[in-house]
Amino acid sequence: MELRIVIMAVLVAGAGACSGKDEAAPQASEAPAASAWIQPPRIDALAADGTDRLVRGAAGPGARVVLRGADGEAVAAAADSKGRFELRIPAPSAPVLLTPEVQIGEDASVSPDRLVLIPGGPAALIAAGEATRRLDAAGPLDAIDSDGAALQIVGRASPQGAPPTVVVDGAPEAVTRLSDGRWRVLVSGGGARSIVVGGRTYAYPGVGAPEGTTLARAGNGWRIGWPTPPQGRQESWLPD
Repeated sequence: MELRIVIMAVLVAGAGACSGKDEAAPQASEAPAASAWIQPPRIDALAADGTDRLVRGAAGPGARVVLRGADGEAVAAAADSKGRFELRIPAPSAPVLLTPEVQIGEDASVSPDRLVLIPGGPAALIAAGEATRRLDAAGPLDAIDSDGAALQIVGRASPQGAPPTVVVDGAPEAVTRLSDGRWRVLVSGGGARSIVVGGRTYAYPGVGAPEGTTLARAGNGWRIGWPTPPQGRQESWLPD
């Protein structure tokens, strides 16, 4: 049964001035247009450090980078003079969905990405209209994204190697290599599929219930779904 996701706040004990609610933060609708200085943060990597998780990425030099939970609780850190930042958060005990943003004075720039962390499972960046980016060490298949009408199958290829062979329901599909080293396959429909990537078979379970923001086990993986404006919906399936 698909369960409605409980989007938890990230609380960092002992984080001092780098965590806690920031009630003065402007709403996304009040944020100015992105510039070379006020730009949304870009998350590049996730690493484990004991029981903590280190979120690394880039923003404007000296910018205050924030990861915010649904209720406003947040973890923050300052980017260095080159714009690199590192945020330390505790490993979650339940699935969390976090919003990255940058704050400089009274200005804010909210990222379109959402960071998904699942205890003992996948870590990924999701965004409306974009291919999911896995941050953990996945297999040959990273994710399958769907808007109900089509599937986008995505993965990573080695810098020098060719993308893997992808077979959907017994038929080979054309694989497009993307500029960032990833690859994708586009197929129509949103139902269950048998997908073979590089010789490994995945049983894609199809789309889930079209309501709210949800996260649940689905087959041998996790399915997260969320509404997109004006009346759309996107889902991502993250295989184990």
